[in-house]
Amino acid sequence: MKTVVFGNSGSGKTWLAKRLSADFSIPIIHFDEIFWEPGGFDKPREDKDVLNMILKSKQSESWIAEGVFGHVAAHYLSDAQSVIWLDLPWDICSKRLMNRGSESKTHMGREESQKGLKKLMTWASQYYERKSKSSYYGHSQIYENFMKTKIRLGSEDEVLQFIQDSKKNAVIRALKNAIPGVKTGMKTCDSKK
Repeated sequence: MKTVVFGNSGSGKTWLAKRLSADFSIPIIHFDEIFWEPGGFDKPREDKDVLNMILKSKQSESWIAEGVFGHVAAHYLSDAQSVIWLDLPWDICSKRLMNRGSESKTHMGREESQKGLKKLMTWASQYYERKSKSSYYGHSQIYENFMKTKIRLGSEDEVLQFIQDSKKNAVIRALKNAIPGVKTGMKTCDSKK
């Protein structure tokens, strides 16, 4: 499995990637770890370093690559078998971001952390207005242009249903592979919205 998960900040990309990783024993590639220098979310890496990390991470037989950065996602799309767009409403994303707080807080003081959260909230709230590759516009372009399996999830309920269906479908595939010719009577999830 080679899958790219993308969406706005707070949409649940990392959460979903962790669930899929645990269910299928597949490593996760976090775009934040590729794009940012270690120690926080305030210093981007050099472009050549980002590209080297991308090329190295793609060598695995299977992976789940996740993040908001569309320009990073673009490097994985030619190898990906599927994409998942978490297109959740801003009110859900903003609540999650506020509950999570600044991701930079582990290495910053309280004041710096609050500034980081405010900056992230402002940037994420402009998701529908920006025209960059890390915006609704950019993500819709990725989704529309991807010609393999693509899944767009627009609510928390759809995400939870997708997780349940993914687990069920893995069991069905395993049964079909273990006993050739056996029909289970269940449909597999290949959602294309």
